[in-house]
Amino acid sequence: MGVKEEVLDILQKLADKLQGLPQASGLELGAFFVLILFVVMVFFMVGLSCCHCCISGKPKYQASRVQPLEPK
Repeated sequence: MGVKEEVLDILQKLADKLQGLPQASGLELGAFFVLILFVVMVFFMVGLSCCHCCISGKPKYQASRVQPLEPK
């Protein structure tokens, strides 16, 4: 089985779960929404960090140059 078939199988299982969601218990609904919230927050944080790095333009961690001591 290829990757495409596996992804389609997982999406089909997810669609079946979503169709059965209205008959789910309160605990299952709560767990589902917590998982969805977690996934959305991970994507949001990744997007926010990528935007911050791309927009700021200057490197945050730049090596400092050490100047030699001048003799007195």
